[in-house]
Amino acid sequence: MKTIAFALTFVLLALSSGEVPGKAQRRRPRPRPPAQVSGIEVIDAGSPEERARIAEECAVPGRPKPAVEAGMKGNALLCGKAISKPQPAYPAAAKAERVSGLVTVDVVQDEKGRVIWAEAADGHELLREAAVKAACRSRFSPVKISGRAVKAGGALSYNFVMQ
Repeated sequence: MKTIAFALTFVLLALSSGEVPGKAQRRRPRPRPPAQVSGIEVIDAGSPEERARIAEECAVPGRPKPAVEAGMKGNALLCGKAISKPQPAYPAAAKAERVSGLVTVDVVQDEKGRVIWAEAADGHELLREAAVKAACRSRFSPVKISGRAVKAGGALSYNFVMQ
């Protein structure tokens, strides 16, 4: 008797929900949330003139490294997303001498994600200047600690390959 009551309840529930047992139902697609453009927070990067001035100052050799947040360890810059990482132009002198290889550039980004200081740490001498100039034009999403944007340091690598 309990089995019949259970089966009858199951059929009544299925009929009230519009489903027929044993028949495949077409499912309506779930509404999707609106797509995010890129998942990167939009930050005012300044005017093109201001960005060009910062990139020029960044590439000046011999400048002291700016202080970064005290709690920053390792390559904190890599925690942010790259918005723009332009490739360096291959120097003519390096092409003439058929020089290639990896150049590592130490960088510091400001609170808006702009690279404000760069210095080549490793790599062939003929390739270093081009790598530093490219690093200075890079942009990242800001690094945040407790919801507050901070200056952060890290390293970028550029691989120069002869073609």
